[in-house]
Amino acid sequence: MILVSLGGCERAPTAAPSAAEEPTPSEPAATAPAPAAAEPEPAPAPESAPTPTVDPAIQAELDAVFAASPESSTSTGSPIDGDLEGAIAVPLRGPGFRFNPAKDPGSRYGTVELVQSVVRAAGVVRARLPGNDVTFGDLSRERGGVIKGHASHQAGRDVDVLFYLLDAKGEAFPAKAIPIDPAGEGTDYRDLATPDDDIPVTLDVPRTWAFVAALLSGEGGDEVQRIFVVEHVRTMLLEHARETGADAAAIERFAEITCQPGFPHDDHMHIRWFCAAGDIAAGCRDMKPIYPRQRERLAAAGVKATPAGKRQRKRPKLTTHAEARAKAGPMHESVTDFLDRRKAWIKRPHPGREYCK
Repeated sequence: MILVSLGGCERAPTAAPSAAEEPTPSEPAATAPAPAAAEPEPAPAPESAPTPTVDPAIQAELDAVFAASPESSTSTGSPIDGDLEGAIAVPLRGPGFRFNPAKDPGSRYGTVELVQSVVRAAGVVRARLPGNDVTFGDLSRERGGVIKGHASHQAGRDVDVLFYLLDAKGEAFPAKAIPIDPAGEGTDYRDLATPDDDIPVTLDVPRTWAFVAALLSGEGGDEVQRIFVVEHVRTMLLEHARETGADAAAIERFAEITCQPGFPHDDHMHIRWFCAAGDIAAGCRDMKPIYPRQRERLAAAGVKATPAGKRQRKRPKLTTHAEARAKAGPMHESVTDFLDRRKAWIKRPHPGREYCK
């Protein structure tokens, strides 16, 4: 059993099913055993390595994803008041990625641009740093609209991406929505009342950075508007990127568009796309900020961004941290210690950056 899940944008934690069910998000403890020292960044696969075989059924799904035309999907309204037409689904599994098996597969739809971008980025990481897959959480419903547990994700332009994780031996750990602390550590709790089945994990920084770098540097990367992520994970990723001589443009973009929202997003990243130029006439509306370079891109296409107005639909009720904690039942002191320690970063900071208000 676990205490909270922060697997969605602007989403509060909720009590979760027992460990007997599919892998589910979990919350780490401050007093968990320290994981092994961080492993060095995995070496890229040799260029002579054979290309792994992809199951024909999965390959057919991937072919369909990349055969889709961006013009075939239309996002209307805003992420908090939107709808979706012509959506495509992220395959349940593919080279370098999976859709979270604990999530409703009816919530894996997005615009063609979004789905192609995240699948492509996952493939880049797999080719360069094989051995650990990225896990996608909720996108949107097939027709958009209100989605359970989220205040946004309504227009096919949002996706939750769980962090790549490592176990205490530095080996790949199937991603769950496990909050990561400022030391880059977390704990996969099973039974909250005992630490006997706790599994310590660490953030797989090289692969998590490789994913966002591939996303921002790849085709359509300029259309990524926002990455919501807790401030200390943002710092870890930027430090790694600079220390390893990563692409300067990707570093600059990531630094500019990353902010911690009201819910901390310490267990995943929430990534949002701008309206496609062709969707604006159909009523697509962007949340702020709309960067100067985006206005220039749209002007070159002969259109202007239309900012979203006030929310029209009723805001879904989200479970608060206090409510989740009250519903969780008996907890070992290591869990309560973590929850108390988490208060230090759970509140949205005001870092003074131009686009983080």
